Amino acid sequence: MKAFVISKYGTKPLWQQVLKPSLLSHQVMIKVRYAPVNPADIYYSLGIYGIKKALPTQLGMEGVGEVVEGKHKGKLVAFLPARQVGSWAEYVAANENDIYEVENEIQGSMAIINPFTVLGFQERAKQFKSILFSSARSSTAIQGIKLFKELGKDVWAVAKENKDYVNTLVDDENLLQNIQKNIKEKTIFFDSTSGDKAGTILTQLPGNSVLVNYGSSTATYIGKINPNQLIFNGKSIEGFWMHNYYNLLTRQQKEVAFKYINSKLDNVFKSDIYQIVKPQDISGEELFKIQSQTRGQGKIILEFK
Repeated sequence: MKAFVISKYGTKPLWQQVLKPSLLSHQVMIKVRYAPVNPADIYYSLGIYGIKKALPTQLGMEGVGEVVEGKHKGKLVAFLPARQVGSWAEYVAANENDIYEVENEIQGSMAIINPFTVLGFQERAKQFKSILFSSARSSTAIQGIKLFKELGKDVWAVAKENKDYVNTLVDDENLLQNIQKNIKEKTIFFDSTSGDKAGTILTQLPGNSVLVNYGSSTATYIGKINPNQLIFNGKSIEGFWMHNYYNLLTRQQKEVAFKYINSKLDNVFKSDIYQIVKPQDISGEELFKIQSQTRGQGKIILEFK
């Protein structure tokens, strides 16, 4: 079988022959149909993600395919790959607890990481009426905006221009002034950019607001935070990683959550598609280049059918 593999962090992946994974007793074999290219895949290959595996390592953190060996044989499932493999491959091993039946194979390939991230946001934001996203264009933010609006929250997002689907804070010289003018109650601020701007925005938010960082598209530290804001104004900073939230759920809770996700794959949890490509038709370098140039315009999907 073939898979996208890196032999060194910081290099582009190669589509090459690898051994078909062997199964443990609690795993199934999946013939992959589609797998998305997520920002985390790029960060992982560069060696700047929060985890590393022994090299060489396969890329890809989720996907959809048909179970061809083990329980649920013949079922179309969304999956998280077992730790030792990646989803950008013709075949993948997955733990039985990390597969979910789906009908829509394209949207099903993206039905775990972003949706479960947003459900984690929902859980964390229960005590907040006001929600702010650092970006209005990422798939995670768009899904979060749709879900929180459906729940009746006041939802804001920072963007370069006004968006018709969210209260927009235009990212210009008046951004901080407009934050103070428009946001009047404690806010949970979901940030995927980091950098000085994230800290500056938190400083401008009302007391008892919380910055929840779930990514670093700028690859910089969060800065420009006055400690007095944390000590005397009750503000705080947290990190969020989907896998930590996901792994705390029981299998029953995961199934209930995925049933909810699956019911909304055509609306709230639907991801826009930029391009579908076959792995044999594109190099790893080209794949990463397209992903970086089209961020915010929809997902790139690898097709293995």
